[in-house]
Amino acid sequence: MASSTVADTSDVTGDGLDERPHLRTRRKQLTDPRRWSAPWVVSFCTFAVLAVVYIVYVVRRFERLGFSGWDLGIFTQAVRAYSHFEAPIVPLEGTDVNLMGDHFQPWIALIGPIYRIFPSPMTLLVVQALLFALAAIPIVRLATKQLGVVVGVLIAVAYGMSWGISHALAFDFHEIALAVPLLAFSLVALVEGRWRAALLYALPLVFCKEDLGLTVVVLAAVVAWRCGKPAYRWAAATAVWGLGWTAFATKVVIPALGSGDYSYGTKFPESPIDGLKDFILGVASGDARASTAFMLLVITLFLAVRSPIALIAVPTIVWRFWSTNYLYWSDDYHYDAILMPIMFVAMIDALMSMDRQGRSRRVITGFAAGVAMVALVLAAGGPLHRLGQRDFYSPATAAQSVDVLVRQIPAGDSVAATNNIAPQLVSDYDVTLFPRQSRDRSVPEWIIVDKNTYNMFPTSPEGVRKALDETESNGQYREVGSHNGVVLLHRR
Repeated sequence: MASSTVADTSDVTGDGLDERPHLRTRRKQLTDPRRWSAPWVVSFCTFAVLAVVYIVYVVRRFERLGFSGWDLGIFTQAVRAYSHFEAPIVPLEGTDVNLMGDHFQPWIALIGPIYRIFPSPMTLLVVQALLFALAAIPIVRLATKQLGVVVGVLIAVAYGMSWGISHALAFDFHEIALAVPLLAFSLVALVEGRWRAALLYALPLVFCKEDLGLTVVVLAAVVAWRCGKPAYRWAAATAVWGLGWTAFATKVVIPALGSGDYSYGTKFPESPIDGLKDFILGVASGDARASTAFMLLVITLFLAVRSPIALIAVPTIVWRFWSTNYLYWSDDYHYDAILMPIMFVAMIDALMSMDRQGRSRRVITGFAAGVAMVALVLAAGGPLHRLGQRDFYSPATAAQSVDVLVRQIPAGDSVAATNNIAPQLVSDYDVTLFPRQSRDRSVPEWIIVDKNTYNMFPTSPEGVRKALDETESNGQYREVGSHNGVVLLHRR
């Protein structure tokens, strides 16, 4: 009887050791280069190519004064403080302003040691570029492993050129940089049924930005839905973790280090009914929310909505579209970067479902080719198209002028600079913004102004010119240099 039981429940190898069939299959997969090499080769090649493309783009853009004090300069000041084990005080936002009183993003302190070795805003830009490229590894590996090399390459192109990533690269550095690969690794683990890994990758999201705790809650719910009873307890604990950190960050940390409240709470309608009405009327009239929603759907040819993983994008979309701040509605800036891994993994999940249902590989490859084509068309009209223009690789006149004038400023002095010049100075000087912000009580030794500056929030060309005229007329500063529209003033 005992012998019969063993034979019924296990396989006996020639060594007399029992080995379950699925373990033998798994071992065969791991030892067969044809089963594992292609996904890893394609994914790591994608990472290498994207890392080079992204780094070239951000370095050239930085050298051409393409970034701003708000936000690259602000984050550089915070990381610079962290590198010296100091609180993240950011003079560009105002006197004694702590960045943690604005948003909850403690993870950026990890860049401090790297910045100590390479003290430049470009360090932050390169770190962000590498993190965005890193997210491609799990996404492309999953697509290649499940759907073949051709589909994997097409998905690599689609993700790499996606508008959400390219606009984030073009708009400074932001705290969501780490969230992009964390979401990619988490969601790929979820698709592969590795629910513990999916939840573990999601845990650090709460340290990227305060609202991402809500994303963790929905992600945990989808894990429980997809993976069933074994995941319930840990998914519930993960959801509590996410909700708890969002509450703690918005109700305790940010108010304690900021102005005494969570100021972003004022950017939402007071009445839910008014908010719903504004949302419906706005989308119906085709405002920025409608175009952003369409862009999010068309980048996967609407395939992402066939997977429950797309639900993980809901918290970010809801708070943005519910807000009264129209900048949050836009498909520009950095707000869509964290949605890219969600939409692409959801699309791959949908394509895998079609594959299991018997749809031909030709059809699936056609969908992937369509997605890649959409990404390339959008990229042609987006920031990354500058990589194909010759003048992008030549020195910018304004950058040369700044370089000439700042040689007169002793290292460590206080400088007020226009928004496009500020990032160039934050590593070597105590930099504030010109025109002065309401929370800024400083009196800088130097002022450097690009009179040709274009519209960069929170300043405007008109405001810059007006403030410069007032400064020159009050006699407190005198002009000590001018070069191609860039003016340097020194306090008398």
